[in-house]
Amino acid sequence: MNSSKDKLFTAKVDQDLLSAFKSACASQDVTASQAVRAFMRDYTKKYGQGDLFKHPRNVIN
Repeated sequence: MNSSKDKLFTAKVDQDLLSAFKSACASQDVTASQAVRAFMRDYTKKYGQGDLFKHPRNVIN
């Protein structure tokens, strides 16, 4: 994920929620970044701009 198109996404999150999220990710053997990217892909496919994911580059965690 070191493409010149890759961007850093920062969000404010409650500390307890972040801790629980990281723990849940670890229990599924995925990183928090992988889980967030998967969520963003699924959300975008469901609510619009799903055609962005026809290119294989966009389906990699």
